[in-house]
Amino acid sequence: MMPRLVFVFIALFLAPTVCWSESLPIASISKPAIQPDGSAGFDAMVSRGYTPLFNGEDLSGWRNPYSHGEAKVVDGEIHLLGDKKFFLVTEKKYSDFRVSVEIHLPEGPANSGVMFRCHVDEDAKKKVYGYQAECDGSDRKWSGGFYDESRRGWIWPSTKGRSKDQFLAHSAESKAAFADPTVANALNRNGWNRFEITCINDLIKIEINGVQTALFRDATDASGYIGIQHHGEKGQTYRFRNLFIKELPEIPAEQHVELTEQEPVTIKRINDKVTQIDFGKVAFGNIVMPVPSGRGKASVHFGEKLNGDRIDRKPPGTVRYGMTEIRLGQERGNWIVPAPVDLRNVQQTGLTTANPPAVLMPAAWQSVIPFRWIEIEGLDADYPYEFIRRRAAYSATWNDDASAFECSDETMNRIWDLCKYSIKATTFAGVYVDGDRERIPYEADAYLNQLSHYYTDDNVTMAARTFDWLMENGTWPTEWSPHMVFMAHAEWMHTGDTQWLKHRYESLKAKTLIHRSGDDGLVRSDKLDQSRHDIVDWPQKERDGFVFTEINTVVNAFHIEALKQMAKMARAVGKVDDANAFESRIELAKASFQKTLFDESAGIYRDGVGTDHSSIHANFFPLAFGLVPEEKIDGVVAWLEERDMQCSVYAAQYFMESLFQNGSDKKAVDLILADGDRSWKHMVNSGTTISWEAWEMKYKPNQDWNHAWGAAPANLLPRFVLGVQAAKAGWDHAIIRPMPGGLKYARGKVPTAKGPINIDWNNDATFTLAVELPEGVSANIDLPAGEGTSGVFAGGEQVAATQKGDRWVVTNPVSGKVSLEVK
Repeated sequence: MMPRLVFVFIALFLAPTVCWSESLPIASISKPAIQPDGSAGFDAMVSRGYTPLFNGEDLSGWRNPYSHGEAKVVDGEIHLLGDKKFFLVTEKKYSDFRVSVEIHLPEGPANSGVMFRCHVDEDAKKKVYGYQAECDGSDRKWSGGFYDESRRGWIWPSTKGRSKDQFLAHSAESKAAFADPTVANALNRNGWNRFEITCINDLIKIEINGVQTALFRDATDASGYIGIQHHGEKGQTYRFRNLFIKELPEIPAEQHVELTEQEPVTIKRINDKVTQIDFGKVAFGNIVMPVPSGRGKASVHFGEKLNGDRIDRKPPGTVRYGMTEIRLGQERGNWIVPAPVDLRNVQQTGLTTANPPAVLMPAAWQSVIPFRWIEIEGLDADYPYEFIRRRAAYSATWNDDASAFECSDETMNRIWDLCKYSIKATTFAGVYVDGDRERIPYEADAYLNQLSHYYTDDNVTMAARTFDWLMENGTWPTEWSPHMVFMAHAEWMHTGDTQWLKHRYESLKAKTLIHRSGDDGLVRSDKLDQSRHDIVDWPQKERDGFVFTEINTVVNAFHIEALKQMAKMARAVGKVDDANAFESRIELAKASFQKTLFDESAGIYRDGVGTDHSSIHANFFPLAFGLVPEEKIDGVVAWLEERDMQCSVYAAQYFMESLFQNGSDKKAVDLILADGDRSWKHMVNSGTTISWEAWEMKYKPNQDWNHAWGAAPANLLPRFVLGVQAAKAGWDHAIIRPMPGGLKYARGKVPTAKGPINIDWNNDATFTLAVELPEGVSANIDLPAGEGTSGVFAGGEQVAATQKGDRWVVTNPVSGKVSLEVK
């Protein structure tokens, strides 16, 4: 019996086609462009960690197994010429990988493709056979199809007479998929095209120019060669360039994470069989212990939570518990005791509609789990428990001294400590992952983690690494896609690395949601989007009653903010025409957004077209993104100030930003410190040592207790309470704008790409600020204007400043050490 082939339909095929007005200049910003000059693409692939399959100079590593056909190198390209079909193949075999090849078809009749996991039979007439990603130059337009060369024929799409019977069951469905204009027109018939093929175990994915064309399971081949094809048309030249591969799985922790051995904080004998050890805080790791003498077995219990004075062995949600048995007396030295393995944490090809591959840990480490306590059962009281160590995994470059925060409220200080440690503890995988549920990056989770990592550590390469991971392993929610634009913009602003940005700029065009927008500039959501893809907040019960409609306020707020950031980045990389096109689209969308979604009678935003319901999300997202017209801001802020934390820990990042940015810092601080179970005060009072995925188990019963998106104060406190933000990419220029929020004093150290910025302010009878800037950094100062104050003074002398509302804005930038007083 043939193995059953599992097909997963691509949601992209179900997306509605949108026709844009010809008068709007969006053609260049709607999808990635491949540069005519291949060197830009080469540099971009190297920057993203790919290995060249072709060195651009000769055919080292390649061979032609046929007696016919010619392959030569011309100006950094491979040219194939011949009058019969042949393939050029690699000398090396590959198993799991992501391969990228750019193809330029000749004019006239032409057909080519990329062979992968293919085979060579030296004695056969048709020597090369196996998997192929089709490059179809005909009017049939099946480019990106999955073909089995010289074996089973067409797999996806399938067609009678050219496919095995087992594939004909999806013939109509697969042909309909290739009739979709997005897929049918993915190939640039007269230009360069980037084919990307991903193989992980039995899962095969094919993309052309960023459009997914096939996603299929087939276990026929697990490894083989990479190949390129000349179809045999006499006089035709097939051109190939930028041939790259990235072998999978990637394991970022191998290079970027270290294990730290930690001593017990307390050791307690529970009874004659059990000893409990507390390591003080939760960390991802396992333990190493002296090999016990004797015969038989003992067991080590790992726990993230206590139930009374014992490890909770049936914890709620995905709070972690596990047990590992150890043998006694059979070795000398130390045992590494691995934590139990959760299959979700290592799964590479689960349900393709659910999750991309999990981020693996180095095999040499053995498995890890988040835990604080262990209980060892079965060892005598005289065993040397004091020599047991936890091997905790943290970023290899983490610097505990890089950042600091202290203020007049002790609970806020505890919140800072919790959130800073949460960022440190969740660096264990080498990229930002979703705690310990699936151990995969999610775009929104990663962005919030990224912001906090910049403000707590001084050597942050993990953000850029996670960005590249997510561009190849994206997830499904609508608003998660624009978060990729946010991540790229944040990395550029932090590092000032325009070259890094240039290598990734084009790929970001697919992340703005513009493919779902209409002539009015607003994004549409079909029924599937409304029921599954559009998030608004997570979990679902945290949406404040949000009503989903075809045109909704939250999705469009994200879309417009993504366009705004893309326009800035386009100018930074010299894409002036793109920047102009983005800005034109922004103006159109903003006008439509205000006209369509603002409720003039209520003075706030509706959830969407077709409903009168107004959630806090429909108002704080536009406010955080600067979409509220100046004359409407006070009304929206006043409405939000009457609300409590009616959102999740994820959305709270944006809720707090909207308040801090618009003069409502007292409300923001009050919400962070609020009583009840929907605040960070509740988290620290619970005794947790890593931030949670949700405010409390009752709001998300399956939540985990090690989720960095719950650590937003790690960036909110230095950005807004201390008031330190970058004004220009790379931190050449900063903004110092403290927001006291009712606090009496605050001081701290903020890491930047140019060195730390030290801040110390007091909010008493007068407001005083002492700031120390690193060499080469200047800053604009913006200070609270207390009631009755007359200006800003330095050393008793008044400095030039302008009062704007309740703030004093110092006229001239400052540098070095500065002390100022508002009086």
